[in-house]
Amino acid sequence: MTSPPTVPYTMPEAASLPACGPAWSIDPRRSALLVQHVQKYLLRLLHDSAPVGELLSNVGRLTHSARSAGVPVVYVARAPGPAGARKGAPGPVLPGPPAEAEVRAFADVVQPQAGDTVLTAKRYSAFAGTRLRARLNELGRDQLVVVGALARTDVLLTAADAWMQDLQPFVVIDAVVDTTAADHAMAVHWLAATCAAVTVTGPVADTFRGGRVDAAAG
Repeated sequence: MTSPPTVPYTMPEAASLPACGPAWSIDPRRSALLVQHVQKYLLRLLHDSAPVGELLSNVGRLTHSARSAGVPVVYVARAPGPAGARKGAPGPVLPGPPAEAEVRAFADVVQPQAGDTVLTAKRYSAFAGTRLRARLNELGRDQLVVVGALARTDVLLTAADAWMQDLQPFVVIDAVVDTTAADHAMAVHWLAATCAAVTVTGPVADTFRGGRVDAAAG
């Protein structure tokens, strides 16, 4: 008897946005878009359980609109540690890429472009072992719009870290993924209740093109 095929969970929509959260608005003059951990090897691992196609479509839409509006785009890859360290670390255990060269191998449809910043973090947070904070200072940005994977580790801890550094973090809930719908939802609700404004792709793309909307607008 064969097992039924795994079906990726459904990406959340605007109707599922939590009612709580800070009443911040994204300002293209103050914001930077952070694309976190969209490396090919990780997305291959997530393909059977997460809505990877929608993730890439929405991240692609946001990077395009950000660049068109002059909003800086920052890519962060998380370099996997030694195998023993991964096994003993908290959070999901994911195998690293077979070769160091794959650490910076981002998905084809969301490749960094000329003028983008590319960093490699040592831990889940994009601020860990990188010059992200200094780069945001150089760019004159104090809002960070976070997209990518994984929602309950990399995205969550990056947003929390940003908030603790007096930045305003925004998390785009249909432009992040995790291994399960429950983990995705947990991250979204925790972020909204503690440190970040949560939103969806459409309003952010519209804002980057010159508009200005509330974080929770649909």
